Amino acid sequence: MPRFTYAVLSRALEGREDEFVAWYRDRHFADVLRMPGVVGGKLVSLDFQRVYELDAAPQWTLLTLYELEGENPESVIDSIRAASGSDDMPMSDALTKAGMVQAAGRVIASSD
Repeated sequence: MPRFTYAVLSRALEGREDEFVAWYRDRHFADVLRMPGVVGGKLVSLDFQRVYELDAAPQWTLLTLYELEGENPESVIDSIRAASGSDDMPMSDALTKAGMVQAAGRVIASSD
């Protein structure tokens, strides 16, 4: 079955960064890892970023890399989105989706 990497760049509302990171690390990450088609992941705290050619790019605080398995990544991501906000996957109001980036694709080169 095909595998994909799903990357999410996210950040908190200003002044709520610690709350956001705690929720993501202690709750949301595990909730997503339980979803069908999600076979692994890494949660990265961003210490440096540089965005080119944009005047007002968000300063993201987290990069999440999930490994997905399925015929296409969109169906797995759509199921995560459908569960988002439910009792099984509660959301944090410290999250802002303004400037959030989500992308998925196949690995075409690796050092592993």
